[in-house]
Amino acid sequence: REEFPGNVGFKLDYIRNRMQESIEQMLFYARVKSDGKDYLFEQVDVGVCIEEVLEDYRPLLEEKGFQVFVRIPEWSVYTDRRGICFILSQVISNAVKYSGKKPEIHIAPDCREDAFVLIVRDNGKGVKTCDLPYIFEKGFTGDSGGSKRRATGMGLYLAKEIAGDLNVSLNVKSEWGKGFEMQIAFPIIH
Repeated sequence: REEFPGNVGFKLDYIRNRMQESIEQMLFYARVKSDGKDYLFEQVDVGVCIEEVLEDYRPLLEEKGFQVFVRIPEWSVYTDRRGICFILSQVISNAVKYSGKKPEIHIAPDCREDAFVLIVRDNGKGVKTCDLPYIFEKGFTGDSGGSKRRATGMGLYLAKEIAGDLNVSLNVKSEWGKGFEMQIAFPIIH
């Protein structure tokens, strides 16, 4: 990457990232639709998953000038590592696609009585109120302005399907023009 001019390196990183994301979506789509699921449930360090996903998106985050604020949770959950990384990658990917000026991502844990919750919030375009009920539907792209041409409507659909398989809940808060927040809740099993 260092041998290319900056804009060429960015374009190559962007293409690599988009190809990787598309391939992962296809593989997870096949996984979700198959009769036999091949999830590997084990104790997973959520902080390691966050670091892994942020490293994958580092070139794009840097190119867009993102400030990333992370409070790494000090807890592990019993889940499928690849599935959780996929869900996180879809949220980060959307933050990059729909970023505004002075983009930021905030990632922080929240421990509630019934769940460990990972909150991922950005300050991008957000989602219109009329579109919120549909963002997890297959193929739904909403009214995201000029970024719609890059949207497939599969990322959050697959994230929701995988979350269901993993017994994880996804909750969204958003206001048009003021950002997007995804809450990933891992139930506490007593």
